[in-house]
Amino acid sequence: MTILRKPIFILFLLLYFVFPARATHIVGGEIGYRCLGNNQYEITLTVYRDCYYGSPQALFDDPASIGIFVDTSNFVQFELKIPATDQDTLEYELADPCLSVPPDVCVEVMQYVDTIMLPYNSYGYTLVYQRCCRNQTLLNIHDPLDTGASFVTEMTAESMTRCNSSPVFNDWPPIALCVNQPLDFDHSASDVDGDSIVYSLCTPYLGATPDVPMPQPPLFPIQQEVNWIDPPYNTNNMLGGVPLTIDAQSGKLTAIPNTIGQFVVGVCMQEYRNGLLLSEVKRDFQFNVSDCGQVVSSFFVPELSCDDLTLDFNNLSLNASGYFWDFGEPGIDSDTSVVPNPTYSYTDTGTYVVTLIAQLSETCVDTFVKNVNLQRTTFDVGVDWDVLGCDDSLAVRVQDMTVDSVFEIVQWDWTLSNAQASIQSDSMNPYFVIPSAPNTILHGTITSSNGCEKEVIFPFPYQLIPDLPNTQLHVCKGDDVSLNPDFVDTIDYVWAPAQGLDNPYSGNPTLENVQDDALYQATLTGQDSVCSRSFDVSVIVAENMVFAQADPDTIFEGESSQLQATGDGHLFHWRPASSLSFDTIQNPIASPTETTEYWVVSTDEYGCLDSVSVRLVVLNPTCDLPNVFVPTGFTPNNDGQNDEFKVYGFIVESMVMMVFDRWGEKVFESHNQNDGWDGRYKGVDLPPDVYGFYVKVKCINGEEYVRQGHLSLIR
Repeated sequence: MTILRKPIFILFLLLYFVFPARATHIVGGEIGYRCLGNNQYEITLTVYRDCYYGSPQALFDDPASIGIFVDTSNFVQFELKIPATDQDTLEYELADPCLSVPPDVCVEVMQYVDTIMLPYNSYGYTLVYQRCCRNQTLLNIHDPLDTGASFVTEMTAESMTRCNSSPVFNDWPPIALCVNQPLDFDHSASDVDGDSIVYSLCTPYLGATPDVPMPQPPLFPIQQEVNWIDPPYNTNNMLGGVPLTIDAQSGKLTAIPNTIGQFVVGVCMQEYRNGLLLSEVKRDFQFNVSDCGQVVSSFFVPELSCDDLTLDFNNLSLNASGYFWDFGEPGIDSDTSVVPNPTYSYTDTGTYVVTLIAQLSETCVDTFVKNVNLQRTTFDVGVDWDVLGCDDSLAVRVQDMTVDSVFEIVQWDWTLSNAQASIQSDSMNPYFVIPSAPNTILHGTITSSNGCEKEVIFPFPYQLIPDLPNTQLHVCKGDDVSLNPDFVDTIDYVWAPAQGLDNPYSGNPTLENVQDDALYQATLTGQDSVCSRSFDVSVIVAENMVFAQADPDTIFEGESSQLQATGDGHLFHWRPASSLSFDTIQNPIASPTETTEYWVVSTDEYGCLDSVSVRLVVLNPTCDLPNVFVPTGFTPNNDGQNDEFKVYGFIVESMVMMVFDRWGEKVFESHNQNDGWDGRYKGVDLPPDVYGFYVKVKCINGEEYVRQGHLSLIR
């Protein structure tokens, strides 16, 4: 009995500084326990390894480490290290004497047995053994070379209370299955306590990693499962073919695998007593599905042969060493053969039963039977057709004139095809409409009531007329234009009217110095003179007229103006660009320091150009007369003329104006050019007199104007 407790910190140091060699060999295994009383348990670990595909260095662990965890805790409560106990190599024989286990199947088993004292725990215990790695040849999971295994058994608190022992599987599944052969295996277990067992298929757990392939003790209970290659493999279909199933009560495993290879499989059993779960054991294992050498008889020969009484037989049999053919011709003793792929000549038409017996040994044989029908073709094929149209589509009516002197024509299979389309019909005299394309071909298969058929192939020599690529041409006024640059040199062209064209019989005539819109008709004719089409081609003169304006068109220095171009253009280019906000937009902001003439070039969608200029005047006034004016008298009599004393001028940015009476008292003050003096003081009209004034103006150019003097108020 071994009981070992270690501080967790030391355990992880050991795990990260000791790295056993990476190995691939794990085939499967499980853990079981038996209660001995007084909290003592016998633990049995069974591990299976692949001794054929597994790495030669991947031997069984000695000792093997079992980690015992409490509930789902990540900490090892106990570690049980068990020396290797009992090793054996599994033997397996197939029940069918005509089948044989392939030589690449080899499985060894190691059993580890030891005892440990486990005190009662209300959460129960989880027993875990971990290892890396599985065979890289597994077909139903991702990354098998980097996938480890965890063998897990759950011991519940109820199990410990009752001194329960886990069930034990009666047998290990067969190490080899034959492809396409039924699996019928009793995967049941025995329980010394007579408890109920429920079986199910389950996904195996992942285990140790290639970096730490043999953790001692296990890292923690693994809850992650292997990653199925889904589709087609998953828990409900682990092998492919007829899915693997297990009977929940009997544990019977059934399947019919259809793929050769190695597959990992998981089976769980749960132990119950009076409806209470006592334990759960998860076993996973590997099935090797192989070709077991079954004799299969098969051959290919056409079921119907017309006008040929000599047949070649293609042998498709498997795993046979000898063959016997019976070609089924009555009254002829030589209608047999023992060669693998014979050729036989029949003496007459008819239906014959051909038999092939494929043999591996005296008792391992398989038989395949097939009927062949030999007939004479008694009809002569006759096919005619009419082309009803070949403009944008080819219209063809096919007429079958086949004559059969013995049998009736019963079936027609027609296909009219080219690079653009393929159309089928089963009518006797079909009508086809197919898009125009070169190399149009009619395929036909005509079948009589005796099954004989003949194939006919007729290429259509007619030159189909494709669409004219461009029937609307845009050109800049005064330019030359080619009417059909993508012309086909095997088609004849006639253009009308001929006026203005350099050659009206050219596939691509040129219209020079275009001034106005024009309309031409192009007539296209195939060189076989059968197909002809006409198209109208419009020549449209693009007139890109651009206009420009400045708003305002006169500014003072330091101000800006909005330039605006209008017309059909969608690209604009302004010059000079130095005083513009942007030079490639339709409406830039201009801020020149002097009078400037701006040019804009407009380009329309067809590349046609037009240009125009706009003049923006820039004023530079002085801050003095006559740009700033202050009157020396006014008449506030409400006649609408000279009723206020104020500052006049268009370049005033700010100002202060004050008026004084003859005694020096201020009677008016204004800081707004629009607020003038109306000759009143405190709401009372002042008498006519001479008043003093002071004006200080700041102009928009930054200069100042100051004036003071006498003002006459006249009533």
